[in-house]
Amino acid sequence: MALPKLNSSRYETIVPSTGQTIEYRPYLVKEEKILMIALESKDQQQVLRSVKDVIKACVLDDINMEKLAIFDIESLFLSLRAKSVGEIVSLNSKCSECGTVNPYTINLSDIQPPEVNTNRMVELTDTISVKFNYPKAADLEKFKEGELETVDGAFKLIKSCIDGIYDDDKVYPAKDETDKSLTEFLDGLNNVQFGALTEFFENLPVLKHTIEFNCVKCDKKNEIELRGLQSFFT
Repeated sequence: MALPKLNSSRYETIVPSTGQTIEYRPYLVKEEKILMIALESKDQQQVLRSVKDVIKACVLDDINMEKLAIFDIESLFLSLRAKSVGEIVSLNSKCSECGTVNPYTINLSDIQPPEVNTNRMVELTDTISVKFNYPKAADLEKFKEGELETVDGAFKLIKSCIDGIYDDDKVYPAKDETDKSLTEFLDGLNNVQFGALTEFFENLPVLKHTIEFNCVKCDKKNEIELRGLQSFFT
């Protein structure tokens, strides 16, 4: 005899980069097991893939996961987590003054979606500009843990996110260029020009929230900015 099936509630949220309203259901035990196994592995690539798989399973509208920016993935998962497990999350942070570990809670419903600047063009000269795509999960999955903190890793990420290079009225789509030609283009920039590109990445939309607490030991007022999905659950 077939066992009864429980109907899940349905909720709506917005994809930050597109403004698309999507419908989703909370994740179930079978999907939470996928997440727990990935977290136990402590492999960031596996965790990211698992988060994508869970979102794909729970979103009820047609959505291309491979085209979503990484901050879309983070925002969607935060909404999923709030409706699946609960909106209140307990965390711990060290006091900046005495180092005492302080417990505090945050309400996930208080966290706003990232603000997205639709201008993805960076001017290098009066005539030459570079248009970027926001980094996607697929872009970040190529890097080993800590690799993006290196000069070489940052360079590779910048290169992989180039959408096209503009010269007056002429456009050079990155998909039509070789890896070698894109590398030579970036290598030919001066420090100011390359700095303009890195500034774009330093100011990418990101899931963030500021919390404040007074230390339980020394009463020092602490202000901490949580950035990125991992900081909300560690």
